[in-house]
Parts: sequence; C-alpha cells; structure tokens
Amino acid sequence: MSLRVLAVAPPSFLSGNIGPNTFTSKDPSSLYNACRVAAYYADIGIGAWGDSNWADGLSARQSSVLLMHSLREQMKDFDRLLSTLKPNLLLLGSMTLCFPGAIACARRAKEMFGDEICIVLGGRHVSESLFLDKGTGTIINHPSSPVRLMAENEIENIFDIVVSGDGDYPIVEIGELVASLVSRNIPAASAKNHLERFSQTPGRWIISAGSNYIVSKPNIFDRNIIPAPCELFGVRTFFDVFDGNPTAHVYSDSGGGCKFGCPFCSESSHINGPLLQLDTAADRLFRQLVSASNVIRKAYPGKTPSAFVEDSIFLASQEYAIERFVRVAESLDKQIRFGGQLTVDCTNELQAYLKPLRERGLEYVFVGLETSSPTDVGGFSKDRQLSEGTWLERACKAFSLLSENRINVGVSLLFGLGESRENREFLFQRLLSWRQAYGFPCAVSMNWAVQHPLKGRDGGANYRYLDWGVDPGPMSDALQDFGEASVRYPIFGVKPPTLEEVNEVRSMYRQLFP
Repeated sequence: MSLRVLAVAPPSFLSGNIGPNTFTSKDPSSLYNACRVAAYYADIGIGAWGDSNWADGLSARQSSVLLMHSLREQMKDFDRLLSTLKPNLLLLGSMTLCFPGAIACARRAKEMFGDEICIVLGGRHVSESLFLDKGTGTIINHPSSPVRLMAENEIENIFDIVVSGDGDYPIVEIGELVASLVSRNIPAASAKNHLERFSQTPGRWIISAGSNYIVSKPNIFDRNIIPAPCELFGVRTFFDVFDGNPTAHVYSDSGGGCKFGCPFCSESSHINGPLLQLDTAADRLFRQLVSASNVIRKAYPGKTPSAFVEDSIFLASQEYAIERFVRVAESLDKQIRFGGQLTVDCTNELQAYLKPLRERGLEYVFVGLETSSPTDVGGFSKDRQLSEGTWLERACKAFSLLSENRINVGVSLLFGLGESRENREFLFQRLLSWRQAYGFPCAVSMNWAVQHPLKGRDGGANYRYLDWGVDPGPMSDALQDFGEASVRYPIFGVKPPTLEEVNEVRSMYRQLFP
C-alpha cells in the first residue's frame, strides 16, 4: 500500500469541551466534500487511491478522518492515528479560527515523520487568504496566508502544499503523486517539487509549494457527476430537530457560497465565486437526498432518515430551481425528512412553494436574524424588501408562513457587529414572543462575529490568526455555547466581547430555553 491517508479538521479551541447548546455535527462535512472524489476513486479501485487505506471500505475511511474541537483534549486521538496509520499524506482542511490548530497538527506530524509525510493545507482559511486580484489576476497573499507566514519565518515550513479553492481534483492528483514517489523510495514531501503535474487538473484553484505557484486554467468540472459525501463516508450525526434521527449533510453543489454579499460573511459569493450549474442543482440535490435515505436505512435499520441541505440558501432561492425540485422530488414523500437555510425575505418571496416543499419532506428551516435592526450595524445585502416593512415585521410574516405550513424553524444569532445591549435584549424578547405564538424557534444558534480574511475585504484588520481566538479560562468556558466566537479577532472597528456581555447573552438564552 503506497498511499496511506489521514484527513483532519483541526480544532478551533486550545482546550475546552463543546457546550450543550452549540450546533455541532460528528461529520466534518466540508472535509468530506473536499475528499469525496478521492474517496470515490478509492471505493471503485482507480489508480493509487484504489490501493490506499481508503480502499478498504466505508469504515476504514471513517476511521482515517478526524474532526477535532479542542487541541489539548484531542491531540491524543491525533497522535494515535499518526502512530497507527503512519500516513504519508496528511490532508488538513482549516477554517480561520482553526488555523492555529492546523499549525499544531502539521508540526506534530512533521516531528514524527519529517519528509516521509506530505502535508497539504486547504479549506476556507486558505481560500480567503491566498487569492487572485480580480483586476490584474495577480496572486495575493493576505497577511494571514500560510504561504506568506512560512516565507516570513512566522511559522516553520510545515505545509508542503497549500491549496486555495476547489480541492476535489487536486487532492486526487496529490495522492497519485505521493504514491508514485513513495513507490520509488522518494520522500512523500517531495511532491512539492512537481507542481507541473497539476497543469490539467480540473477546478478553480491556486496551488502553492513555497514560492512556487500554479493557477488553474478555466477548467470547471461537472458537478453532476460528483458523488454524495454520505455514500463514501457514511452518517454519524443525529440532529435534535429531527428527533435525534441520523442526519446526513447534503448539497445541491451549486457553488461555493451565498448569492448575497453581506460584508461580514465568509459565505458570500463575492468571496467564494459565482453560483454554478444552477439549472441542474435541483436534480443533484434530489439524488443526494435519495442517497442519504439509502445510506441511513442500511446503516440504521428502523430509524427515520433525515438530512440538512448545506446550501447557504436553499437552491439559491431561485424559483426555477425550486420549481424543478418540487417536480423531481415527488417520490421523496415520507422517504426522508430534511431541512435547509432560507433568509427572511427569501421565505416571503417563496411562499407559494412552502406547501409543496413540505409535502416532499421539508420540515425545518434555519434562518439568520443576526440583529433586530440591520441599519444599526451597517446593513445586510440580504435585507432587500425594505418597502414591505421593517426587518422584524418581515420576519414575523416569514415565521407565520412557515407555521401555517407546519415547518419548524431554527434561528442563527450573530452578536458583535456593533449592536447595542438594548438591541440584544429586544431581539431575545421577540424570540420569546415567537415561541409563544408559533412554538418555535425550536433551536437558536449563537455566534459572536469573527473578522475573517475575506480575500482582503477585512477593512484593513490584517489579522494573522497565529494565536487562538480565545485563551483558556473563564471567557473560553463562557463561549462554549457559541458556534463561532473570538476575543482576539473581532470585526474590524468593533470592540471584542467582554465576559459580562457574553454572560448577559447566555442569561437571556436561558430565559428562552429554561
């Protein structure tokens, strides 16, 4: 076996446990997505992947993928996998707050294996910090770019290859390259000397090895032939909103982000690129839901399959895509329960489709409210129907429509955008009134806004993200109930949260969910 692979989602905290009110998944869905083509090749026996540890079935792949939350509590798990698998290819998919964790994991792997392991870093943080200038096509390294940090000796040369953008096919090619080198007794890390190998690799990406770069040609791959992640890695998540049934992460694969461009958000298509192949997105989503149903019924006999659609907005809230989905998904009735994300205004615009979507299994919608008054924090681009009433009036209308169609609702709250304490209190009171009127929101996700690199659209913050977002201690403990939060990297121009503020929000949350 010339290719031995370990894939890791690094931790976002130095220490601490996941809070009971945090929205979490046991499946690292973004990492699965990036690795699914390689896993598919392993599954059907193609090339070096067909002779790798990932070719030994779903269980073997699951056991060589690690989702970490805190470094100190889970480094022993990482060490165990390094010792057991002895990987020669380590894939790290890092969000921005996970970057210190990615550095720690790469450092440990290099200490153990040196150049006998090729370490590849990708993920959202790399894609936001290593990018092309839209005007000139010049490669830009944000101050937090791993490539720049290694060049400036801020961190050791521990990442052999850095991938910005689509990782699907570059990962396949890197695995083939590592296997070829190892079979000839050449150290796996030498893969960084062969960037010419990637010249025809599909996707939109930048690949860096030290000071050398290669940029993809206009070679977009066909998303209609990409398999569902759950087919290759299984399902290990159980969401309370689906009564604790197994819940798969599914996608329409219509692009990297949201069609709106809210300035604080990493999901924006301004950051992730345009939406793609929307004309066939409904068909892809339908196939993934069917796959999820089949995988769950086989793995968990007697359980009711469920899924959450990870589109930033369900099928980009495009009427023609949703109309197509309603037509092709008639057979989903009672086959699988599912949820997805919509905005307040999109829900109101799509009210004619709520009933047919409910009939096909849509039971849950997740809505981001952020604040009760968008204008107080600079506004949202998704706040579009200004002539139809205030943001909260439109939210009331959306929730009423969802209630009429027996669709449950979860809400995402984002603090730290510059809102006042009074604004936060008012928002929680409104949530309480909605719970009394509609019986939902059934779940509320809390986050404290973090400044991301955003391909340089960070207001000049220029954070390097080398330190953990929050140090261990009382603040770290208080933030365990927040999905994403940081003291060290607040939105540029906004003060970081104080312990008193965080505890106030937690107290208001407990009044909502006693």
